[in-house]
Amino acid sequence: MQAQTAAQWAAQAEQLIRQGDQQGALRDLAQAAKAHPQSAASEDHIGFLLAVLHQPADEALAHFRKAIALDPSYAAAHFHLGAVLMIEKQSGPGLAELRKAAKLAPGVFEYQYKLGSALETKGDLDAAAAAYGRAVVLKPANDKLRNRYAYLLIATRQARRGIEESRKVLAHQPSNVAALMDIGYAYLQTGDSDRAEKTYRRLLAANPKSAAAHYDLGLALKMKDALAPAKAELQTAIRLDPSFAEAYYSLGIIDWQDGNFPGAVKQMRAALRINQKYAQAHYMLGIVLKQTGDLDGALAQLKEAIRLDPATPGPYNTIGEILSIQGDKQGSQEAFAAGARLKHQADAQLAHTLDRGMRGGEMLKPVISAPQ
Repeated sequence: MQAQTAAQWAAQAEQLIRQGDQQGALRDLAQAAKAHPQSAASEDHIGFLLAVLHQPADEALAHFRKAIALDPSYAAAHFHLGAVLMIEKQSGPGLAELRKAAKLAPGVFEYQYKLGSALETKGDLDAAAAAYGRAVVLKPANDKLRNRYAYLLIATRQARRGIEESRKVLAHQPSNVAALMDIGYAYLQTGDSDRAEKTYRRLLAANPKSAAAHYDLGLALKMKDALAPAKAELQTAIRLDPSFAEAYYSLGIIDWQDGNFPGAVKQMRAALRINQKYAQAHYMLGIVLKQTGDLDGALAQLKEAIRLDPATPGPYNTIGEILSIQGDKQGSQEAFAAGARLKHQADAQLAHTLDRGMRGGEMLKPVISAPQ
C-alpha cells in the first residue's frame, strides 16, 4: 500500500477538525509533517490547520516559512505567515509578508483587505487607503468596506474622492448612516459648514438619536458662529451619550471663547472624568487655568498633556509662558526651545506630506481645537 502524501494527511486532518476531533487532527498533522515529498501548498495547509487549532505560533510559522522556501512566489503562505506574525505583535515582519502576498496575488480580495486593515491599525492611513481602494475594485458591492475606504480618503485629506465613494453607497442606500457621516466629515474637513450642516440634518431626519450626528452638527454650527444652536446640539449629543468626552471638550472650547472660564473648566474636567488620557483636554484645561491665575494647576495639566502626547508643541510653549511669569528664566527658555523644536519637526513632516501630493493636516476630531 502506497504511503500517504503530506497533502493527504493534511486533508484528512482538516476533515477531523470539521468533525470536532482535535486530537485526531493533531496526530494526522504530525504525520503530514513527516511525510515526503512535500510541497509549498501542503506546508502552507499544515501551518494553517495548526493555527486553526491554536497550536503554538512557532509551529505554524515554521511550516509557512518552509512553504516559502519551497516556493517564494506562493502568495497564500506569505499571507498566512503575515497574519500570524501580526497576531504575535510582530507588525514589521508581518506587514512585509502581507505586502508580498498582495503583490503576488493582486486579484485576491482577502489579501488586499487584510493588508489595508493591518496598515490602518499601524496608523499608515495613506497606504491603508490605497489597499482598501484595491479591495473595493475587487468587491464593489461591499458597502461596509467602501464606507471605510471613503473615511480614510477623507482622513488623509482626499475629501473629494471620499465624497465620491460615499455617494456610490448612497446611490442605492440613501439613508446609509456611515456614508452620510463621512460626507459630513469631509465638509467639516474642508470648512464647508453649510453643506456639512445640510448633510447632518438630513441624517438626523432619519436618525434623530444619533449622538455622533448631533455632535458633528454642533461643530458645523460652531464653524458658522451659531454658538447657541451649536451648544444645544452638543448638549443633545451628551444627553444621548453621557460618555461623549469630545462633546464636553467642545462645549468647553465654546465657553472659553466666550470668556466663561469657570464653564470651560467644568466642561474640560467632565471630559477628563470620562477619558483621563485625553491629552488635548489636559492641554486646554491648562490654558484656562493659566488664564484664571491658577499657575500651579495649569502646570500640572500641561505636564500631563505632554506625558500623554509628547509631540505636540503647544503645551511646551504655555509652560514657557508660565515659568517666565514665575521668574524661572532657564526653565522658560528650555520649554520654549522644546516647543520650537517640535514645531519645526511638525512643519518638516507637513512639507514632506505636501511633497507627496497631499494637503496634510490632522484627521482626528474634534475639529474645535486648542490653539497651537
